[in-house]
Amino acid sequence: MKKLITLILLFCSVASLHAQEPVFLQKAYEFLIKRDDVDTTRIYQPSKACLSLGLFTTGQKAGFDVDVDFMIDFSDNERIAGLSQYSLSENLCKKIGLEVGYGNVGLGYSLEVGPRSAWKKSAFGLGIMGKSWGAKFNYSKISNPFISSMTIGQEDDESYFHDEIITEEAAILKNFTADGYYVFNNMRFAYPAAYKIGLIQRHTAGSWMLTARYMQGSLYNSPEASWDTYNMLDCFSTMQASIGGGYSVNFVPWHKDPTGPRDEGLRNLTINLTAMPVITLVNYLKTTSYEYDLDDESGDFHKTGEKVWKIWCYPMPNYIGSAAISLTMWRFFFSTQFTYNRFYFRSRDAFDASQMDIPDYVDDLGFRGTFHDWMLKGTLVYRF
Repeated sequence: MKKLITLILLFCSVASLHAQEPVFLQKAYEFLIKRDDVDTTRIYQPSKACLSLGLFTTGQKAGFDVDVDFMIDFSDNERIAGLSQYSLSENLCKKIGLEVGYGNVGLGYSLEVGPRSAWKKSAFGLGIMGKSWGAKFNYSKISNPFISSMTIGQEDDESYFHDEIITEEAAILKNFTADGYYVFNNMRFAYPAAYKIGLIQRHTAGSWMLTARYMQGSLYNSPEASWDTYNMLDCFSTMQASIGGGYSVNFVPWHKDPTGPRDEGLRNLTINLTAMPVITLVNYLKTTSYEYDLDDESGDFHKTGEKVWKIWCYPMPNYIGSAAISLTMWRFFFSTQFTYNRFYFRSRDAFDASQMDIPDYVDDLGFRGTFHDWMLKGTLVYRF
């Protein structure tokens, strides 16, 4: 009887999909070719959706930095501050790629050129940028040596100590972000004008915007590498949800309406500046510390387990910003874009020092970290 019911439900689902197929295809086609409803005295757009082909090059850099601060109590009641720092980042990553667009949708693919930015690197991005709203999804994975350092006291102190180690093994940094925005003054202000072909700002205009971001990031350090460094924490992962808003403006120093059916003429220079501070309301952190055992015969240390702490960190102010300049000439569109992201997290409860292999005279441990990335992109697009 259960199998019969399952088959009936499956048949009904397939039949429903077939019935909806023409409607779905029509909706998808309308989304591709639909002209935006805009104030034509402020915004120009082609009379119909067109195929576009672009060549782009990018330079970008991403990384993750963590600081663990603590206090050391000496027998003579002296307290000295200490700091353990960890970081993983890539060298400047340079890419070239192609992107194809039609109407409101674009798809691109790029390859890294020149010296490799990391031992291993992979990245994927998907975005839709409309005049009213937009969404962007990015995933990156970097595998590179892990840098660890320990500093105790000040340089002028007798007890001052500083050491830095770069691991021979690679650590892994993963990061996924999902961004969305909404433009209030979308009739007179074309936010995508400096970033993609299809909408051109005729006169200077700006708008308040809302934005939201979800981010999930992690750093994994191998047990072998962690023992050779000063790691109090060996693995970190964070999940953040942020909401905020800001202002974006398109400055148009010079504009000339196109002429002829091929949109002849050098006709538009647009500069966009966008600043959107956000508050990270959901700030979840998971930290891991490895446990080791000494082999008396070989003298080697072996991982025997791990201790995990999961906490909610303090809400934090963070920042999303971008700038771009574009020039339109005939059916060519040139754009230079810069984006910058910096997201913080911190807590004084990231782990319980009493449960770790840390001497009793070390206490008051605090934790703070930063995910950061920036990108500079140049694009040349031709609209058919």
